[in-house]
Amino acid sequence: MGVMTFRLPSPASAPRHVEFRRSYATGLDRTPSRLGVEIRDRVMICSKDSPESVRVFLPWRVEGFGVPIVGTATLVERQEPYVLDLELARGKLNDVRNQLADWTQMGLRTPPELGETLKLALRAFIKAVGAREFPDECSRHAADCLRESWRAGERLMDIYSSQVLENRMTSGARLPTFMGGMFHGHPKALPKALDPTRVFNLANLAFGWRDAAPSEGQFRWEKLDAQIAWARSNGLRIEVGPLVELRKGLLPDWIWLWAGDADTISGLVADFVRQAVTRYRGKIPTWHVIHRVGGGEILGLTEEDQIRIAARAVQVARQADSSAHITIGVDRPWAEWMGASHFQLGPLHLCDYLLRGDIGLSGIALEVAPGYSAPGSHLRDLFEFSRLLDLYALLNVPLHVWMAAPSADGPDAGADPDVRVEPWQWPRPFEESRQTELAARWIALAVAKPYVRAVSWLQTEDAVPHFYPHAGLLRPDGKPKPLIAWLKRLRGDFLE
Repeated sequence: MGVMTFRLPSPASAPRHVEFRRSYATGLDRTPSRLGVEIRDRVMICSKDSPESVRVFLPWRVEGFGVPIVGTATLVERQEPYVLDLELARGKLNDVRNQLADWTQMGLRTPPELGETLKLALRAFIKAVGAREFPDECSRHAADCLRESWRAGERLMDIYSSQVLENRMTSGARLPTFMGGMFHGHPKALPKALDPTRVFNLANLAFGWRDAAPSEGQFRWEKLDAQIAWARSNGLRIEVGPLVELRKGLLPDWIWLWAGDADTISGLVADFVRQAVTRYRGKIPTWHVIHRVGGGEILGLTEEDQIRIAARAVQVARQADSSAHITIGVDRPWAEWMGASHFQLGPLHLCDYLLRGDIGLSGIALEVAPGYSAPGSHLRDLFEFSRLLDLYALLNVPLHVWMAAPSADGPDAGADPDVRVEPWQWPRPFEESRQTELAARWIALAVAKPYVRAVSWLQTEDAVPHFYPHAGLLRPDGKPKPLIAWLKRLRGDFLE
């Protein structure tokens, strides 16, 4: 056990309970670990599992940028309390300056105004350090440093995305990256406003266990047959799945009779995956076999049970079609949930474990839904999204990025009632243009990364039952949101 203490600048700056319970620590391997947080008399006391040096991450208000997750620099234990907002400013400033130095060495060209923004951040940080004994003054300068560092990080990422895309297009060929949408229903019900062939070059056919097996032991393939025929007729590349999604609403009702029986569930999963992949052998380039592995309890399965089921499902799919691209998917890829869970492995290490097992896994899908309650992730900036993708790239397999972002925050009768938009995280009220702004920058960054094989929007429509509130490309009345126009430009300018 270890303890670190932080001085809060004022009672008003202390995180609310709903916020500080999301705090966590990371070590050198960037794996989140538990962090107990207690606030007493303007001091935040953090209890951690190890006496090693860590970075502390927690929701913190950044002027103009909402309440994103912010991390300190790497800190050692000491008797004297750290000044929390000063260390958060130090952590962000260090991250941006180090990334800028790395990319500049690799040839990134940056305009003078980026350097000026970083100078403002550095000056504010120096003033904050000099005012440590004067809490209000220190807090004001630390907030200035954090705001300017955040602004510099956002600008740096826009420059990076633009130049990488430009460099990748110098050969004159279109990018091989796929841009797709998740299609859940029957193709005949798709609104004409979507115009899929101008928006996408990939169809993610969301066909799973609940669709295929409404009764135990009996499989129905009519929906998937129709989806495949539609995708082919429109010249779209095809991906299918997740075949098995470890989420209550997408599992067959009858499977709950076997809750707690890991061996039987494993056998049933393997049988379904075998049936599906064998039936379409050679016809589906990519199978997303299983999703949300090891992210929480379901069906009475332990973390080890879920990993074994996933490994067996991948092996069965690989045996059924040796030429297909086989993936698993994880949600909440920053893994902040590990700070409050007894599950130990986390999504990055789970994927690494399965890849090292040589079971035939050939890709990873990351579900990224910022600003939502679980299984969405807490809000972060584009800089942290880039660092996340670079971290998972160390697995040395293609990445598939599945995205969702809200266009509103009010009631959504068609969404999962357990998932909600969290307005307190965001810098300003929701509107459709905000969805377009965020999605355009995050998708452009993902497309710029050469190891990202495909980017897919998780919801095409708000009119049909869906998971994330207000995340569709089409409104409930079937009319397009502005994001569709941007996706058409991306498709026309950059993608095959």
